[in-house]
Amino acid sequence: MWAITSDKLPWYHSLRWRLAIIFIALSIVPLLVFNVIIMAFIQDYFLNDRISELSPRAIVMSNIVTGFTFDGLQQTAPLLVLQERVRVESAELGVRIIVIDDNARVIEDSNVAALDSLIGQTILNAEVINALSGNDSVYLQRGEENVLFITVSARDEVSGRVGAVMIVANVDDIFESLSGIRAQLYLYSLAVGLLVIVLVFVTSQRLITPLRQIVRTVQRMSAGQLNQRIPITSRDEYSILSATFNDMTEKLEQVERTREEFVSNVSHELKTPLTAIKVLSESILSQESVPEEVSREFMQDINSEVDRMVNITNDLLALVKVEQREQSLNIAPTDINALVEDILKRLSPLAEEKKVVLLYEEVRPVQIDADEIKLALAISNIVENGIKYTPRGGTVKVVVDSDHQSAFITIQDTGIGIPEDEQDKIFNRFYRVDKTRDRDTGGTGLGLAISRSTVLLHDGSIRITSKPDEGSVFVLRIPLRRS
Repeated sequence: MWAITSDKLPWYHSLRWRLAIIFIALSIVPLLVFNVIIMAFIQDYFLNDRISELSPRAIVMSNIVTGFTFDGLQQTAPLLVLQERVRVESAELGVRIIVIDDNARVIEDSNVAALDSLIGQTILNAEVINALSGNDSVYLQRGEENVLFITVSARDEVSGRVGAVMIVANVDDIFESLSGIRAQLYLYSLAVGLLVIVLVFVTSQRLITPLRQIVRTVQRMSAGQLNQRIPITSRDEYSILSATFNDMTEKLEQVERTREEFVSNVSHELKTPLTAIKVLSESILSQESVPEEVSREFMQDINSEVDRMVNITNDLLALVKVEQREQSLNIAPTDINALVEDILKRLSPLAEEKKVVLLYEEVRPVQIDADEIKLALAISNIVENGIKYTPRGGTVKVVVDSDHQSAFITIQDTGIGIPEDEQDKIFNRFYRVDKTRDRDTGGTGLGLAISRSTVLLHDGSIRITSKPDEGSVFVLRIPLRRS
């Protein structure tokens, strides 16, 4: 089993690092994508601006060319005029201008004096072919030099011949400017990225610190320190988790206290009759000749203590079986009215002995799905307690009623009552409000615990209201049907 503490957790398993990586990825990656988009937008903006500047001049040049006609350009005078106009426009715009006839042959190049002059050469690239077909085009060539080609169609309306004018512009200045902007943008992005990383680690630390505190508290609890609590310093999901954990811890402490009290009570309850048996038996053994009457009395006392131990053991076994909620119930249709009447008949001798009046009221016939034997024991324990703790001349009344969902068995007595601060404890094992009185009745202190566990096993509930010297009212609610 993987058992490693949070203090020794490898960084790649740490939730803090995972959160940090996720947050950084979610912030840095979009930032880089944003940079790429922004740079593409800026590049398009500058290039379109240059194209918008040069395209009208290219159209002007195409109009000049068509004004001379391609036939006229073969003559010396018009060609010299065109050459002059091309060189003036080229010098003014700082670009290279190339004039192409309908055979894709260069008839004028502003770089006429340069070694790379194209006059007389044929150009058959896609831009020229498109222009000769009557379509204008723009092409950007990237390389050691960044060159923009703007090709415009030139149609001679007289002869119908189609030529082209190509403006070749060096746009290295644009890309140099873009490099500077890109450097600044990346510098700003780096600063933002570093800030994001710092914020991510600070935020993840704040997020993980309460979780680590919870983990450390749980680890101390697993070592047996059930008194641990998590301080609640905020109002968020961690505070809800901490409050729930603290509530669970209190319940665990209560369970542990109940267990310790249960062990102590069982030891005490069994020790008392055992001690009595030992004292009585030693009294008999220490005397050489014991009168028969004394011996019989001692044996009767020993037999009573043994019966008491048997009763305690039987009740403990019954309680354990009832509290095993996974055990199967023998569910069957049960007539609650008949069940209560049988219980009262069985307990009537005890009531007559105590001079307590048993009353029964049937508001309506009630039939439920229940384990009749276990439910009878639960109701019987409460009624019997009411008889035992009701003074002579008092009454114990049982009322059977129901609504469309649940059956209600109300057991009301005029007994000694239970103080309010004791009412939450009376269902604990061996708990006694008045231990002296309870021992006189011969009870084991497990009856109400068995009753409560049985009712809970039936998905029901028990509610009590009581005042000292005024009696108690127990209300058992049992669902009519099992879900």
